[in-house]
Amino acid sequence: MKRSYLLLFVLTVLSVSSCKKGFLNDDLNKDPSQLQSPVPSSLLPGIIQSTGYLIGGDASRFPAIFMQQAVGQANQAILINRYEVSAGDVDNMWSAGFYNIMGNTDAMIKLAKQKGQGHYAAIGQILQAYNLGMTTDLWGDVPYAEAFRGKENMQPKYDSQQDIYTALDQLLTEAITSLSTADGSPIAPGADDILFSGDLDLWSRFAHSMKAKFYLHLAKKDPSNYSRALAEAAQGFKATENAGVNFAGTSEPAQNPWYQFNTQRGDIGFTGTMYTLLKAAGDPRLAIYQNAEDGSLGPLYGSANSTVYLMSYDELKFIEAEAYFQTDKAAAASAYNTAVAANLTRTVKNTSYAATVAKTAADITLNDIMTQKYFALFLNPEVWTDYRRTGLPTLLAPALSSLGGALPRSLLYPIGEQRYNPNTPKNTSMLRRVNWDVQ
Repeated sequence: MKRSYLLLFVLTVLSVSSCKKGFLNDDLNKDPSQLQSPVPSSLLPGIIQSTGYLIGGDASRFPAIFMQQAVGQANQAILINRYEVSAGDVDNMWSAGFYNIMGNTDAMIKLAKQKGQGHYAAIGQILQAYNLGMTTDLWGDVPYAEAFRGKENMQPKYDSQQDIYTALDQLLTEAITSLSTADGSPIAPGADDILFSGDLDLWSRFAHSMKAKFYLHLAKKDPSNYSRALAEAAQGFKATENAGVNFAGTSEPAQNPWYQFNTQRGDIGFTGTMYTLLKAAGDPRLAIYQNAEDGSLGPLYGSANSTVYLMSYDELKFIEAEAYFQTDKAAAASAYNTAVAANLTRTVKNTSYAATVAKTAADITLNDIMTQKYFALFLNPEVWTDYRRTGLPTLLAPALSSLGGALPRSLLYPIGEQRYNPNTPKNTSMLRRVNWDVQ
């Protein structure tokens, strides 16, 4: 697993090595086998693919085990199952993962602006917001304003999560504005855009969908964010639209990350809470989420060519359902029913089960919404954010838990940051709450 992860990492780093001052030495920058004059179109595919690889990799595995969509059965995974995650366990996800991707994306944005390729810069801003948002939701306060400067600043300060969320909104707002106008460049995203094939309207709807998600995260602190989330959701993904990173499955670097992990390690099982709930409900998704004969990951997400979804239309409709639930139960039920049907369409290709769990204004509950969202966003780290915000669905910590019956609220800061950046907040425990996780 690590070998394949590092192959993607190396490919991405080498593609931007000549534009990142101080990242590699001059001799390496002049290697004739590497790209000497990168352009945004050469950087974009690696950034998208690496993002999908990370979200389907380390960023999926920890939350999936925390949220009992997976079970650690051997080796390190047993400790994760007990919520014994060390600062060293998350080092690779932080440095070779999120901060490598965000550093490359920052370089692409700057290069695109220098070359007058505003639409590439806007796409970069959306991808930056996605990765930065995921990072702050996992850890809380993280470096941003002083990050990505290489040797000019090896010890960036940590920005508060509140400031990070302001930056996320600014990134997405600027990107949406830029995508709505011509940038005057003869070079436009196309085949190099392996997420949306150069469809700028889809990128814009992805950005609006992300804004809806981020407003929802903040709604417990400020309920007016529910209406903001709804306004953004109305401009987000349309039916059947998703941000899904495809994997070809022909060689290790191009294979789905869960497939690689399971074939190389095999120390995570797919049994327990979620599968018990699906079985009790007679839910057809059980058959594609799990191979019943051995409790391994099912074909939908466990094949070499399985797609990793960054965000989906059904997720957006669940966001609407939760936001409407505060004031309009009829609208909440309608959005919920649409979300369930949309997820069944995306997964089992059959919506007949939707009638079994359909709700009306008279009987819909927040637990209905969050439980179905928990099923729909299988292996997506957003389920951990949802649980921390709402406490739903009801989960019980494993009998052998280092947190005394509680479930984790955040990750520890990586050991590399603890050792080399004095600005890093001190680790306390995984019960530390991030800023939006109010009691």
